[in-house]
Amino acid sequence: MNAPAPVAIKKVFRRTHDPIWQLQIGVVAIMILQYFTNSSFLPYDKFIILTFEAIVLFMLAIVTSDGYHRVSRARRALGMGLITMVAAINIFSLIFLVEALLFGDVNSFDGHDLLLNGMTIYITNIFMFALLYWEMDGGGPDRRVASERQRDFLFPQIIHKEVAKPDWLPGFMDYLYLSTTNVTNFASADTIPISHRAKFLMMIQALVSVVAVVLVAARTIGVLQ
Repeated sequence: MNAPAPVAIKKVFRRTHDPIWQLQIGVVAIMILQYFTNSSFLPYDKFIILTFEAIVLFMLAIVTSDGYHRVSRARRALGMGLITMVAAINIFSLIFLVEALLFGDVNSFDGHDLLLNGMTIYITNIFMFALLYWEMDGGGPDRRVASERQRDFLFPQIIHKEVAKPDWLPGFMDYLYLSTTNVTNFASADTIPISHRAKFLMMIQALVSVVAVVLVAARTIGVLQ
């Protein structure tokens, strides 16, 4: 007779409206981008950064293994800590890159290297704000399930209830799409920010993408010529 699978393993693969693996893929994508970022554009040793992020991501998976059926302060603290860490690193990377372009000896940088680091900052910006929107909207995924707080974003499935199930809730992929359209269109494609903090963060994200694309790309083209 086979022994039953451990309860912890069953919880990890439990089906929920917003499975934790989607968030994990987003964080892993950021970690891969950080790995390919030039060390001179990171605030600390990249391997220490990646190790610490991996530890926090693992801890987040443990406290969220049973889905978001209840409000968890531990999950909230770990989620916000991970997002804050990624945000701080990306901001420092952008500052270091802009400083090198504006005040450094641009001839000492390889044009392809500048372009690669500019793109990693731009793409990290997408995943970082997707994580932030996911954690911010309505107080986070667990509070959205409990309907304890007012929403920050109005999705089309909420407005047009006939296109989704009555109990529909946004997942990480919805916030990733929102983040991507905001940096490419400089406006969300179909989702409306309804709180002041949501509008402010979308404005900041658009400004960061402008700096990363316009300034970095323009200066990099000059180096490559």
